[in-house]
Amino acid sequence: MMRSALLHKTQNDWQQISSAGQERAIASLLHRAPLYARAPTRIDFAGGWTDLIPFAMENEGVVVNAAIDLHVYASLTPALDACVSLHAVDLKEFFYPVDVSACLHGLNLPQAILSRFRPNKGCHLATWSEVPKGSGLGASGTLGVGLVGLLSTFVEKTLTLSQIVDIAAGVEQETGIPCGKQDHYAGVLGGINLLRCNSEFVKSTPLGLTEDVLEELQESLLLVYTGESHFSGCILQNVIDTYKAGNRKTHEALKALRRIADEMKQIFETANFSHLGQLLDENWHFQKQLHPSVNTERIDELVDIAKKNDCTGGKACGAGGGGCLVFHCNPDCIDAAKRGFREVGAQVIPFRFDFEGLRIWSPE
Repeated sequence: MMRSALLHKTQNDWQQISSAGQERAIASLLHRAPLYARAPTRIDFAGGWTDLIPFAMENEGVVVNAAIDLHVYASLTPALDACVSLHAVDLKEFFYPVDVSACLHGLNLPQAILSRFRPNKGCHLATWSEVPKGSGLGASGTLGVGLVGLLSTFVEKTLTLSQIVDIAAGVEQETGIPCGKQDHYAGVLGGINLLRCNSEFVKSTPLGLTEDVLEELQESLLLVYTGESHFSGCILQNVIDTYKAGNRKTHEALKALRRIADEMKQIFETANFSHLGQLLDENWHFQKQLHPSVNTERIDELVDIAKKNDCTGGKACGAGGGGCLVFHCNPDCIDAAKRGFREVGAQVIPFRFDFEGLRIWSPE
């Protein structure tokens, strides 16, 4: 809702406000223009899961991921009253007014972040996403950093990027969803990064590539949506439970995923992608060892199609269990692979790498 609509909405109340009060209200509204936030989702090339507590508490987690231009958006329009409303546009969910109670557990993520900031001014929040629900591209973490950045700007609280990540990830965990921080860092930083995770501390190092190399890599990747939405929280909890129970297979798989991420780092540093597909395949092999819920028959079907069309390798994004898959393909086989996926009803999603990260702006 833009400023003119807000003024129109409150016209009927003007007669009950003094002239001086009207001037103050308009001045306040003009000073507080609508705000917008945009943050990228991500593809995890290797090491996903190792950023997850409790593994990162006992071992260094290592992740290589890339932010992509499939974004999550949020808007905030100041209100003249004290009410707060929330509209999840793509999910067709509307909450009005939002109850910003002290208890976070059981709230959805936007409500929980509102509860954390407790704005003493009314506002209308809206959120929407360019990725399918349950895509495995880290959209919930991306939404979290977008909302934290947006609300901290609205309440005039200055935060560093790492503080935005810590708050967003902390709130997500408090709502009952286990998570690491790789999604959040991709959302705030953008780019292709190596993340080293020690407990709650994360060190991010950009893996710089020339424009020509980036274009070559970009043209060799396919992002495919299975058509199956997943709920990552359940899958993540399954793996955490088996890890805490001392399951040997899970422990060994996590250590292998960390090793593969270090090898993936070398591929990006040398810009030699001849073994990228092989590492994606190896990562997927150990990812499936974490828990049976990570894989599905639909994923197996699409992996078979990729192999029949000479893709060099691929894996499920995020927690698996549905969502998106990423494949590395030889350029002369990529069109055939696309046709193969579409013939079985899978969606090939175009994307580009995103190097901007979190952006917050006002149209004024």
